[in-house]
Amino acid sequence: MNQALGLDAFNFTLAGAREGFGPFLGVYLQHQGFDPARTGFAMSLAGLAGIAATAPLGALIDRITAKRAAVVLAVTCIAIGAGLIVASKQLWIVAAGQVFIGIADSSLAPLVAALTLGLVGREHYADRVARNEAFNHAGNAVNAALAALLGYMFGMGYVAAAIGVMAVATGAVILGVDPNRIDHEAARGGNAGDRSTWSVLWHSKPLLLLAGTVFAFQTANGAMLPFIAQALTSQGHDPSLTTGAMTVTAQVSMIGAALLVPHVSRRIGQPTVLGCALLLVILRAGLAAWSSAWGNVALVQVLEGLSMGLAGVAIPALVADIMADTGHAGGGLGGVMMAYGAGAALSPALAGLMAQKFGFPAAFVALGAVAAVGLALWIAGLRIQAGANRDKPQGTPSPRGAS
Repeated sequence: MNQALGLDAFNFTLAGAREGFGPFLGVYLQHQGFDPARTGFAMSLAGLAGIAATAPLGALIDRITAKRAAVVLAVTCIAIGAGLIVASKQLWIVAAGQVFIGIADSSLAPLVAALTLGLVGREHYADRVARNEAFNHAGNAVNAALAALLGYMFGMGYVAAAIGVMAVATGAVILGVDPNRIDHEAARGGNAGDRSTWSVLWHSKPLLLLAGTVFAFQTANGAMLPFIAQALTSQGHDPSLTTGAMTVTAQVSMIGAALLVPHVSRRIGQPTVLGCALLLVILRAGLAAWSSAWGNVALVQVLEGLSMGLAGVAIPALVADIMADTGHAGGGLGGVMMAYGAGAALSPALAGLMAQKFGFPAAFVALGAVAAVGLALWIAGLRIQAGANRDKPQGTPSPRGAS
């Protein structure tokens, strides 16, 4: 299979498989009689499972060569998790499905990054990530439309069927990639030597700053779409069509944003791109709190697409730069995605409690405040790092992954 086309098809099909129930989970559980707090708890479990698994799996991916088989195993587990969610209305079974999905999904970001680095090399990585994200969002849009149609025609439980189909398609595509074309040393960012993953991660101040910022970004962003959908559903709108329309709007916007990032980042840099993504989340939260009219919701979802598209390209590109020549690129991305997963876990729990006690607008305001804290952290951290670099004596070496 052609290398570029193989990565295109892989990212397209993987999007539908890895999403699980995604934004449909909230309205599905609401339809099953779960209150906002229990819905938020159930939605958080995938993120909690990912917190525990992401960094260790990222470090493991740096060491293994069976990366294609690992992808097949991950998407199979996600399909099993989706099946468990629709198998019963009992909270513990839904929780088990979410744990399956969370652990499996936590391996996919470092796997995609490793396969991409191994196939195209670091020189072309940032541009290839943008193309990966474009096909990923296209796959998400198609999957959301399919899930919305299945949910509307046959019931929300049939969303699991779409996940299964995409999982099978992903397995077929990735097994068609020639394993001999994957450079495994390039995939892990060089030769690790005798340095442990944990030592490299904990001594990298730029990576820790990025992880904290990503945590704030996803805490603010993660629950916004499903809770906007819940707010609309509570007003009598159809849950499948509402969530599907919102998701497709966001995903189409993400395609354009992802393709735009390489051109923008050459002018302003990837750190500024991530800052812009956080600023868009703040604006989005304010608009969501202001009105639930359909015209405003459409604008909110376009802003989600722009913010996620910018962040989706900037985050792995920043990690690749920070972890270059360390041999721990997968572990580095795993550590940052652990923070992302922590934000994903906290977001619905925070939004659920706020919505139940104070209403949906208050939940959106709280999420926007978290994004504002994240933006302040990112700006302050970058300025401190810039000052430290200026204060170093001329000619002092600045090793990759360290301040």
